Order: sequence, then structure tokens, then C-alpha cells
Amino acid sequence: MSARRFDSAQGSPFDRARGGPVVFVSVPHGGAAGNILRTGLMKRLLDAQPDCEIVLLSPLANDEAFVREFQHARVRVVDLPPHRPEGREARLMALIQASYIDSRVTESVAIRRQEAIANKTIRWIRAKRLLASAFAPSIVRKPTRYELIDRLVSHPWAEALFDRHRPALLVTSSPGLIFSEIPLLRTAVRRRIRAVAVDPSWDNFTNKLLPVRRVDRLIVWNALMQQQAVDLHGYAPEDIRIAGAPQWDLYFRDGTFVPRDAFFRRIGANPARKLITLTTTPRALYAHHDHVLRVLIDALASRAWRHDAQLLVRLHPRDDLDAYAAFHGTPHVIIEKPFRPTVRAGDGLAVDFTVDNQIHLANTMRHSDVVVNVASTLAVEAAIVDTPVVNVAFDGETPTEWTRSARRYYRFTHYVNVTRHGAVRVAGTPAQLVEAIGRYLDDPSLDREGRRRVALEQCGFLDGRAAERVAGFVVEELNAICGTPAGTLAAVAR
Repeated sequence: MSARRFDSAQGSPFDRARGGPVVFVSVPHGGAAGNILRTGLMKRLLDAQPDCEIVLLSPLANDEAFVREFQHARVRVVDLPPHRPEGREARLMALIQASYIDSRVTESVAIRRQEAIANKTIRWIRAKRLLASAFAPSIVRKPTRYELIDRLVSHPWAEALFDRHRPALLVTSSPGLIFSEIPLLRTAVRRRIRAVAVDPSWDNFTNKLLPVRRVDRLIVWNALMQQQAVDLHGYAPEDIRIAGAPQWDLYFRDGTFVPRDAFFRRIGANPARKLITLTTTPRALYAHHDHVLRVLIDALASRAWRHDAQLLVRLHPRDDLDAYAAFHGTPHVIIEKPFRPTVRAGDGLAVDFTVDNQIHLANTMRHSDVVVNVASTLAVEAAIVDTPVVNVAFDGETPTEWTRSARRYYRFTHYVNVTRHGAVRVAGTPAQLVEAIGRYLDDPSLDREGRRRVALEQCGFLDGRAAERVAGFVVEELNAICGTPAGTLAAVAR
């Protein structure tokens, strides 16, 4: 649907007579709490509009520690229930999905289509697209993909929520790619409430099984993402703001990094040894980290490198600590999942991303000598602090078909923006992995220029003020709705 613009001559959803404006801020899981709330958006909104009230919509409303952390006289924390499309909504979503992935609009989407066919997770893709083209042509056009479903589907609980609080503005943590946020975005469309999406990920526009929704204001990290939103999803450039990645601001601030010895004491590592950090991904995406870890342990035992080393295994928030039980107690191997457990969100995530977690990750990237992973965003964070990265492009003991293999990840549209700069070494075999790590241990300056280019391109800004820009853009929207002059934060953002 084309972006809705507020016209003061037509009236506003915000009625000044009832008091200050209400802003809905959606926090569908702990990751969004780390990316949006703990980067300061809420405080800046409250400061910019002294009579503003915020309703935090989150499953973490059931977590007492989370509620205490964000307690404020002008803040309410309300549960955000899980959502799963059913009935008419599910059938229309299936047509939208099939029409999108059958377009093969990016290399990533083409690969996702191959995966769906091979795994039989999405059926009748071409037939569904032809059906949509014939009977609901708006579904196959970028600007109008969601118009029909938004008109035909409503959500009583979300309607009641909007009736109770009468929001002037909705802020979400994705442009419709987290299912629990869909009823909020759809209700905002139906009620002509402005919506701002703070996109948290570099692959949302090129790599997902659903196209992003149109919102009134889209906030992205960098110019690459802006162009993808325009070319692939029908956004107008003027509806997009580039802010940088607020969760990475701490990499550019004083006080984030501790001395190496202090960090090593914190994780129980030996400061006399080099640190090789293996960062995992969800097992549903790559199920062979145990094999990779055995390769690394064998390299340690056989002294394959000219340096004494140790391994830190940092588990993904969606990875299972029990899966690595066999490696506990292995000499020179440290295994951690450094997140605060919390209630389970609708998408299954059950950890919270606290400020301490984010600082710990930044120090992990800074003080590792080499980082090993499978096509991870952490390659960018390592690049920010000039830490070499080796990517794993092999699977388990036996070969895996291409549609399930790690090899396919290095053709994904977003990750090509790392490999094309020569910022990482991609290891197609265990022997190549061991060799690439050894080269980086011998000479950490290898590929430094590539890492520098990736950091510049992906971060958008290197000043540690992305969160300030995000807040400025959100405040700018709220000021426009309320008819008040733009504040200093919006001026900084511009």
C-alpha cells in the first residue's frame, strides 16, 4: 500500500483536548529491546514531548525485571500476544508470499524459492502467483501488495487496544516481518495512524520469504538498504531515513572496551593464548557447529598453528546450550550463552538483550584474534573493530545438498556486500578453515582494507549517534502529527 501522509486539513488521529499524544512502541522480543529501547528511544521521546505517553507493547510485559527497568510515570507496559495467520488471512498471506518469491527479485529470494521447493515447505508457488495475478492483481504489485488483506482482515484485540489508548503514532521494530507486529501495523492502516518502522537487520529487504510492508516512515542503517527498499519494495526515497545501526553505537563510544586482560579474566580465558571465537547460528539454519568445533579442537591438539590458542564458543540467542554438552570441560574451550533468560516471545526467542550483553559482545569482537562463523552479521561488528573473520562454507562429515548447505549463504544478496570487498576468508573445507585462521593469527592486518570498507558501507555513520538520529526521526513524525515545532533531536537527525 502506498505510504499514507497526514494532512492537517483532513484532521488528525491525535486529539489535543484529551491530553498528550500516545505513542505505541512495539518490542516483540528481547532483540528489539536491545536494538530500540536500550539505545534510548523511549527517553528521548519522553523528553521531546513533555506530555507524551508511551505504551510499550511486548511479551516482556510478563517479565518483572523488564517492567521495572522501563518503569516511568508516562509509560505503560502492555502484553503483545503472539500472532499466527489463520483462515482468510493465511490464504491471502500465502498468495502474497508465493507471488513474491516466484518473482525471484533478488538472488536470495531465488535461493529461498529453491529451498521451499526442495523442502516442500511452500507448495504450488507458480499456481498461487497466477491465481493472484488473475483475481487479485494488487497482490503482485509492489506498492499495493497488502492493500487487499488489510481491507479484508481485522484483529479485534488490536482494535480494542487502539480504542483504549488512541495512539497518535505507531513505532515498530520491523516493517511487518515479525508476525506479532502485523495486527498493529494492519490496524494502523485501517485507522489511518502513522507508522514508523525501525528496521533492525541488513537482510530484511533481500532475504525474507515475505515482502516488507509499506509504512509511512522507514528508518534504515545505510544507503544500500535505502536503495533496496526503493527498488524492491516500492518505497519513495523521501519516505526513508538513514540513521545508522543504533545497536552498534557503543563501538564508537568511550568506556565500552575494557583491557584485554580484564576481558579474558571475565570469560575465564588465558591471556597468554590467542583467542579464536566461534559464533553459532540457529541450528535450523546450520546444524554442523559441533563438527566445526571438533575441527578447531583437533587443530589445537595437533598444534596446527604457530601460536598457542584457545576457543570461545559464543552461542546464538536461538541456539541450544545443551547441544554442546559433550564439549564442556575440554581443555582451552569456553562455551557461553551470555544473555538474560526471559519469557518466550511469539517467535520463540526467550532471551533478553541487555546493555551488559551488548557491551560483552563488543569486547568479544574487539579482543578476539579471529572470529569464525557462518555468514553472520557479526562479520560487520568484527570489521568495525578490525578483527579478522573466517566464514565456514562446509557442512558436516558428509556432503549436504546445496539447498541445505552453508555454501548457499555466500550467494545471498546481503552477504555479497561483505565478500565482494574481500573483508573475510571463506573456507570451503576444514583444511581451508584451519589454514585461514593460521594466516590471520600470523598477520592480523590481512584484509584490513576490506574490513574498513564493510564497516563504512554497512554502518552508514561512524560517529556513535545512530540512536540519536533514530529518535530524532521518530520525534520529527510525532511533532508533525501534533503540529509542534521540530525539536533539537529532529534537527540533529536532519
